[in-house]
Amino acid sequence: MDRLEDRAAIEQQMFTYARATDWLETENHRRVFADDCVFASPHSGDMHGPDAVVEWMNRVLQQFEATQHLIGNITITFTGDDTADAVSYVRAWHRFLDQSKPDMILWGEYHDRWERIDGTWRIRERRVKEAGIEPRREGGVVNPRRAKQ
Repeated sequence: MDRLEDRAAIEQQMFTYARATDWLETENHRRVFADDCVFASPHSGDMHGPDAVVEWMNRVLQQFEATQHLIGNITITFTGDDTADAVSYVRAWHRFLDQSKPDMILWGEYHDRWERIDGTWRIRERRVKEAGIEPRREGGVVNPRRAKQ
């Protein structure tokens, strides 16, 4: 069974996350994350619960004039009737308010665990994996097969 409706619902939640971030509607992250979620990025460490996600987003995003998060190459694997794992690519562009700083672009992946809670798919865990960033810096390999030996 393809579970097309479930796939579409999860993808829509991914897009809701991106829009909430880019339009500074961070309260909408509460519609995407489970109450006991874990969110982690290379810059945040583990955060627990949507309150922590919203607070962090509000603090971090204020340094940018604009952002744009594009999500693609989405793969979803259903692990149960109400659970799924997903990996998606993200390209996240950031323009700093401080015009002396160059734009920052992150290429990476979202590694998610999803759960349907009260009829709505929500992120139980999101781990942001960095593949590359501009301006360039050390680190950021998502695929260990590409790491230099």
